[in-house]
Amino acid sequence: MTERDPVPFQTVDVFTDTRFAGNPLAVVPDATGLDPATFQLLAREFAYSETSFVLPPADPAHDARVRIFTPAEELPFAGHPNVGTAFVLARLGTLFGRPVGDRLRFEEGAGLVEVEILREEGVPVGARVRAPAPLALGAGRTAGDISNLAGLAPEDILCTTHAPCYAGTGTGFLLAEVRAEALVRAEPRHDAFLAERVRLAGESGPLRLPAVLLWARAGEGDPLPIEARMFAPLSGIREDPATGSAATALGALLASLGVAQRLSIRQGLRMGRPSRLDVESRAEGTFVSGRCVPVFEGRIM
Repeated sequence: MTERDPVPFQTVDVFTDTRFAGNPLAVVPDATGLDPATFQLLAREFAYSETSFVLPPADPAHDARVRIFTPAEELPFAGHPNVGTAFVLARLGTLFGRPVGDRLRFEEGAGLVEVEILREEGVPVGARVRAPAPLALGAGRTAGDISNLAGLAPEDILCTTHAPCYAGTGTGFLLAEVRAEALVRAEPRHDAFLAERVRLAGESGPLRLPAVLLWARAGEGDPLPIEARMFAPLSGIREDPATGSAATALGALLASLGVAQRLSIRQGLRMGRPSRLDVESRAEGTFVSGRCVPVFEGRIM
């Protein structure tokens, strides 16, 4: 980085109302003057699953352009960075000289992302994000493929609700249902993820690095209670405490199959960072919402 004025940043814990739980996120509310190479270096330095950088929009009818980076790559869309970024901007109250209202529109790689600020007694407490794209289904995988990636036995993988498959609503994930007791035992196998990356390179679609969401039913009802774990070791995310974009992909898939229109997803339990993601599929799209807690603020020198 060259010499420049210090750049403010904030961190928040997303999909939780308890500090040091949920999924941590670093937000740079005004990244004007920083370049994409620096975005990637900063994301690696923060070492969170994602870091978001807010820029002026290309279209003045929108509120901002948001770029999202993992420690290894840029993402076209991700859920917890949108929830957390909107929460930070709402708390700041202004964005590029304009007041922040209850609805924001972010330009992102996957398209326009619409966000609603959740408030209690006028105070921002979280956000609801609409996924930028309808459900898109990709390649299928076998129970053996999933067991190899997750260090499980093939009989731990359930294929009755849906066969394991890639699905996305802006960012793609390999989704697979597993037995509840197997979810506890799952561990990502680095060599299998490397082989899956090679396999993906020979298939059509935007994915370059594989990400696997394992889910298990935690009961019945509406919303359907689910426990999930997400692994993306080649993106610098061995395990993610809360994955909003994977939640919308799963929600859209299960809604398309007539399983449930609403999900209550618990994630991050095995990491000591319990998270709750609320997902709803409607005619106008799939939404994920959650609460946030501010943690740190500082300056990038």
